[in-house]
Amino acid sequence: MKRSLLGMVILCLVSGCQNLTGATPDVRPMQLSENAIIDQGQADEAKEIVLSMEEVVEIKGVSDNENTIYLAPRVKHFDRFRLKEIRKYGYDSVKKRYPDATVFLSTDQKIFMELEKLETELKNKTISEQRLQEQLNKLKDMMKG
Repeated sequence: MKRSLLGMVILCLVSGCQNLTGATPDVRPMQLSENAIIDQGQADEAKEIVLSMEEVVEIKGVSDNENTIYLAPRVKHFDRFRLKEIRKYGYDSVKKRYPDATVFLSTDQKIFMELEKLETELKNKTISEQRLQEQLNKLKDMMKG
């Protein structure tokens, strides 16, 4: 009886003391400015701004020739209760840096996945300017309503 109790205590201590530092790996957004068919410098910088928020875990984003930035952050699970506040703060931060740009920021998972596809296509140069603009117009419609 004493051995099993001692074994359980040791097991609890060993399993409970793992990764108490809370350190998360350094997540970097995909940098597209050098590789894309359209300059993505604005989107890259906007992604860095939003990713600096402690609630944001990952971010996808693309910009177009019409001075429009599309962003989709992924937030920590517990912070999903504050999505409206996170979206507003992220939007305001990007708008402060780019006051003349039109900024769309959504925490919707579908938008995140669509922007992820566009980032990959831009990085691999497998998308035309016309098709990119069509996809961004569809995203704009989804983000508005």
